[in-house]
Amino acid sequence: MPKKGDLLARFGAKLDIPREALPGSFGLTLSGQHELVVRGCKKILSYGKDRITLALGKAVLEIRGEALFCTAFGARCVTVTGRIVSLCFEEAKK
Repeated sequence: MPKKGDLLARFGAKLDIPREALPGSFGLTLSGQHELVVRGCKKILSYGKDRITLALGKAVLEIRGEALFCTAFGARCVTVTGRIVSLCFEEAKK
């Protein structure tokens, strides 16, 4: 039996819906080292000038850098600016 996520992905592709708009999905756009847009963010878990952690459904994204700042947050989308040094994904804890 196909997994639920696979069915949603195929259904979304047929309707030309971006993958990050589907439940449990997310997308990232990194512009150089100074701007990151995260689509599909459920909430901000921690916020500091050198580390920001975001809940992305079944995953957690940790952004590390210098002078990090959330310039926008809304409609499941977060924009982070500053000097981005690393991105790290982890499974969300239940």
